[in-house]
Amino acid sequence: MRRGGRTSWQARQAIGLWLADAPAVVRADALQIVAELVANVIQHVPGGSGRDWVKLRLGFGAGFVRLEVVDPGTLTSAPCFVPLRPASMEEAGRGLGIVAGLSARCGAYVVERGRRVVWAELATAGAVPGT
Repeated sequence: MRRGGRTSWQARQAIGLWLADAPAVVRADALQIVAELVANVIQHVPGGSGRDWVKLRLGFGAGFVRLEVVDPGTLTSAPCFVPLRPASMEEAGRGLGIVAGLSARCGAYVVERGRRVVWAELATAGAVPGT
């Protein structure tokens, strides 16, 4: 999807539809996670020609849902995933801490052309159809 003022809303709508039959807690946590990760892309990833996009991926495994947010990457090749402590008094930088707190596992890696994938897995214990 194209990055812009409605990107976070669009991402939440897509995840909400994809997880419509999921347990309420899984759906709510996924919506919060996608909002935080998309906000990070908009705030921290440089835009420009061919870089004004974000991609969402959702996968299901045995007992978990995996949510991925793919972005064009930054000017450095290393992924950055450093959650702050939830008790931190900083005004910014709490998003990854929220993601880490809501997910069973999370992280980031870089793929072709420097694109970054930030991911989070939510435990479902078979509560989502198909898992």
